[in-house]
Amino acid sequence: MDIIQLWPIIGLPIARSIAGWAENALEDNSISVPEWQLLGATVMRVGMIGLATFFGLNGLGFDVSALGAGASAVIMDFIIGAIKKKK
Repeated sequence: MDIIQLWPIIGLPIARSIAGWAENALEDNSISVPEWQLLGATVMRVGMIGLATFFGLNGLGFDVSALGAGASAVIMDFIIGAIKKKK
């Protein structure tokens, strides 16, 4: 497996994180250090979910594409966020 083939697992979390983060971080027209830390944490969380999905399912013998793993990581992050908001 070439690293280029894994771009969706890396690219989708970054795109999702920046889109959601920018909307909230730019409300006051300034970005604080905790907001940058939140962006980094979100990218890491969603990226790890994607990597775990891709390598975990492929390790179990399922043929999962990198795009599918990246998309499922973004969806799973939305689910986790909704559960956190309910508490």
